[in-house]
Amino acid sequence: MMALPASAGPEQPGGACSIATVGEDSAVESPRIHVVPHSHWDREWYLPFAAFRRRLVDLLDSLLVALEREPGLSFHLDGQMAVVDDYLELRPEKLADLKRAARAGLISLGPWYTLPDEHLVSGECLLRNLELGQARARELGVEPMAVGYLPDQFGHTAQMPQLLRRRGIDVAVLWRGVPGAVRSAVFTWEALDGSSVDTVQLKRGYGHGRGLPLEAAALGERLRQEVDADREGNPDGPWLVMCGDDHQPVPSGLAAALPLAAGTGAAVSTLAGYVSARPVARDRWRGELRSADHSFVLQGTLSARFPLKLRHAALERRLERYLEPAWTLSGRPWPARELAYCWRQLILNSAHDSICGCSIDQVHLEASERLARGERLAGMLRRRLGQGELAFNPSPFERRGVPALSSGRAATVPITPVPVGRLGLELELIGDRGDEYTHQPPEGERPARFALEQRNQLGPDLVVEAAAEQAADEPFVRLSIGVDNRRRDHRLRLVVPVETSAGAAAGVAFGALERAYRVPGTQLGKEYDLPTDPARLWVFAGGAAVLLAGPFEYE
Repeated sequence: MMALPASAGPEQPGGACSIATVGEDSAVESPRIHVVPHSHWDREWYLPFAAFRRRLVDLLDSLLVALEREPGLSFHLDGQMAVVDDYLELRPEKLADLKRAARAGLISLGPWYTLPDEHLVSGECLLRNLELGQARARELGVEPMAVGYLPDQFGHTAQMPQLLRRRGIDVAVLWRGVPGAVRSAVFTWEALDGSSVDTVQLKRGYGHGRGLPLEAAALGERLRQEVDADREGNPDGPWLVMCGDDHQPVPSGLAAALPLAAGTGAAVSTLAGYVSARPVARDRWRGELRSADHSFVLQGTLSARFPLKLRHAALERRLERYLEPAWTLSGRPWPARELAYCWRQLILNSAHDSICGCSIDQVHLEASERLARGERLAGMLRRRLGQGELAFNPSPFERRGVPALSSGRAATVPITPVPVGRLGLELELIGDRGDEYTHQPPEGERPARFALEQRNQLGPDLVVEAAAEQAADEPFVRLSIGVDNRRRDHRLRLVVPVETSAGAAAGVAFGALERAYRVPGTQLGKEYDLPTDPARLWVFAGGAAVLLAGPFEYE
């Protein structure tokens, strides 16, 4: 058991003695242990949105009362503005109270609108999410929290440091995906373009400080245990204790109890307060964070409820590549409110439990309805442009007779059917005893392979139909696959037979990554070995490329 040192002055290693303002007028010495009360809020997950919002209203009602009654209390609102809007929709009369608390530094606002999965939505959607969250905080008269809070995403895309930097954020706080090679509590995370952010690693997650006792002796002992657990990566402090977990209530009484825990130097703080006093970053990492060394990254979610993911990607593409460029080039008044509505439906669906496909059925029905609303409005906006049957070319070069970045009537191109059996593709089928988070085949079972044909009867409850064609001006084959699948507990994949021992290159948000080949069974970490990786739009290996209009997984 280690003994906590007394509060260190600026001359002591790791003991920077900064002044942090909590509230409007009270300046306090930065604590040695920053205890951050919070509640991680999944808008929808194992309950539908309406049920969780009922709990959210109770939480924020009680929080506003506690902030009035308990001096020194502050609360972290999970880095996402959606929870504020969800609350105000049912409690509009509480707007002034929320503003007052936020301006006093007692609650944090933003910077995200929702906490998105970073592999299953487009780079543009990630950026719009961050823009919307920051804008909503400023509409309430408060500067958004300047911390890239990424507490529960199932791994992190390689370009996230660049996205944060573009929005004026130079530090991140995250949990999952950090590789074992990164040992320090704070490390430098570098994007593919070379931009970087200091990153605080929540090695034990965002819930390790849940349920702190209020009795002084027990609280002091618990805090010493928390510091002991983090001392390897952060020997000198200050230390961060995230006091909360999923859908947790306000820890009433904590602010008054902490000063009584003698010798700990602990106080209620904020993420911004800890970040300003954080230890120096020692280690450095470049690229994505998807290791299971310290925490589950739940790779099975890359393909769970796959049709929803493709439909989400189709609406992203419609807005990014077609509708917004066409409206810009038309010179007509910008339909700001309509486009913002479409984007908000996508951003609400970007939340990691929603787009990842790991929630109850009702959640995904509601997600489909959001997409339907966005799709209908996007279609109306296109018709308002009056283009009729004209095609819009979003590319900076001519395509099929249509000039770059303009509308026109595309030339007719001969299309030839291609016999599916000649493509040399296969289907792979194997059982699954995992869940919507992680695929895990039954012990000892090996996958069955079938040559892909036009019609594939893989049993009485599973039929796969395929068709292929090639346009005269395209150097690739277009393959369509339809699945009538009534089988339970299994995984179905398409196999492209190529040499992959040299690894593969794959598209990611605003970039491309080369990943090494991994032999199944050799991956270290907390979860079942699933050597799959995310791709966006394309993957290339062994002289063959697979292109798909959205996110997908490959091995």
